[in-house]
Amino acid sequence: MALSDAFHERARELIARYPTPRSALLLLLHEAQSEVGYVSDDVIREIGELLALDSADVAGVVTFYTMYKRRHPGKFLISLCTNVGCQIFGADETADRLRHLVGEEHETSSDGLISWESVECLAYCNKAPIAQVNYRDIPHLTPDRAARLVDALRSGRPADQVLDEFASSGSLEETPRA
Repeated sequence: MALSDAFHERARELIARYPTPRSALLLLLHEAQSEVGYVSDDVIREIGELLALDSADVAGVVTFYTMYKRRHPGKFLISLCTNVGCQIFGADETADRLRHLVGEEHETSSDGLISWESVECLAYCNKAPIAQVNYRDIPHLTPDRAARLVDALRSGRPADQVLDEFASSGSLEETPRA
């Protein structure tokens, strides 16, 4: 069993809220990902059994939505908006820097701490290029700020402290543009 007894208890509560058990699928996937860190094949099978669904049905939902991760993203997942608004303000350069600092997109760094992904619009264009770390907004993630962020995440400082610092600071003026 990939999921805990506490998960199963919570799953029964969520399933009971709906007239059709399948309606709880997205919520159960969120709960499972929160517990395990990603949605493994075992998690897919287990949730399928809970909802009387084929594993293929559950896997289809998991692969459709980008919010569900099929591999463990490490302790910190950096999601960088690469939509046109953020591209204008340097998201492609930030992606290049993340690739250099962390590794290829969707791959966890060799230290197991960090991975990154490009995502569609995060709806925070006035803070472009916008990113999120573990779904917390990080404004103006320029290449220089990305390097400082990665260093800070690896430093061992408390994650909340690092994320608060980067969420509240940062502006386009911080890094001179050519």
